[in-house]
Amino acid sequence: MKKVIIKTLREIPRQFFLGIIIGGFFLISQTSLVSAGECPRASGTLIPDSWAPSLDQLKNTLQESSKTDSNAPQQAMNLASQNLADVADAQLFILYIELMQTLDKQKRIQLFKEQERWLAKRAKSANESVTSKGGSLAPLEYSAAFSKITEERLVDLRKRLRPLHAIHPPKK
Repeated sequence: MKKVIIKTLREIPRQFFLGIIIGGFFLISQTSLVSAGECPRASGTLIPDSWAPSLDQLKNTLQESSKTDSNAPQQAMNLASQNLADVADAQLFILYIELMQTLDKQKRIQLFKEQERWLAKRAKSANESVTSKGGSLAPLEYSAAFSKITEERLVDLRKRLRPLHAIHPPKK
């Protein structure tokens, strides 16, 4: 059972990282537009309405996998925690883009700058939360703090997006 969980945890990143890499390139291309102040309003959407990755299912699977084997080696627990943090970060990225699509040029620029500040603050806060400096537990502590901070931001952005969806519902 232990080997199956560890194998599963090792396979998930391979499937998931391609999406993160593509998303990163996309973010970089959008960042240059926003920082240049160009921020064009696309006639369509950046995220197609039909695209619905099952990140919640992946997150639940990772959480359940990490709970089933409480005697897993520290390295496996660190990997599971990092994978959960990566999933939360991907969810945040998707939500951020969805929110950006609903805003006018000025508010997009404001959100972009706010997100830049928030990302720097998240990294600093996650680093400060690590009490096991240099130990094998440090990556687990960092990932757990990173996930918690990211989940809080997800709640904040979802609250902002809901009223906008009430005014302009997403196309189905």
